[in-house]
Amino acid sequence: MKTNTAVLHLKNKDAQEVSQLSGRVSTNMTANKTKFPNPDPSLEVMDAETVKLNTAIKSKDGSKVNNQLIEDQTKVVHGMLKSQAMYVNKEAQGDKTVILLSGFDCNNERTSKDIPGKALIKRVEDGTVACSAKIFVDALDGADRYKVEITTTPADPASWKTVLDFGALNKMEIRNLTRGQEIFIRVTGGNTHGWGIASDMVPFIPR
Repeated sequence: MKTNTAVLHLKNKDAQEVSQLSGRVSTNMTANKTKFPNPDPSLEVMDAETVKLNTAIKSKDGSKVNNQLIEDQTKVVHGMLKSQAMYVNKEAQGDKTVILLSGFDCNNERTSKDIPGKALIKRVEDGTVACSAKIFVDALDGADRYKVEITTTPADPASWKTVLDFGALNKMEIRNLTRGQEIFIRVTGGNTHGWGIASDMVPFIPR
């Protein structure tokens, strides 16, 4: 069985190519609002970040500061495009025509993937720098990305904040935490078809 999925085809994350794809996706999804009623992230937010990227590209002067700005902003827009591709796949449900209407390229996977199940945090320990945490998670069937969320008030569903998106299983470290402030951590596995079930939360106090 084969299923069509929206793909980025931007492995090297070239700034200009990322910008062009973001512009194409925004234009196409705007023109097909009935197919894509609630883009995630919103097109307004993605467009604003793409403008920042284009501004940085146009002001390129070869300096380390500017090059770093372009690199950082490219990562922001690329991450948004990944989220947008997941949204498109969810809306298209394997329909190649719908995917192409979004502005994304399309490929065939040999077998349809299920959305991953519930993630499991094995342990959390101090990270490589002060006020950081390293998270160890069991590999999840079907997951090729992981999302880390934290909160200080777990009883409030709206308080959970994503601090690591599209993270690799062996690089799950979060930084810039507040020393001595207890946080609660949860992890979710995902793939091109969406995010699975969040793990049980684990408390941690940064040092």
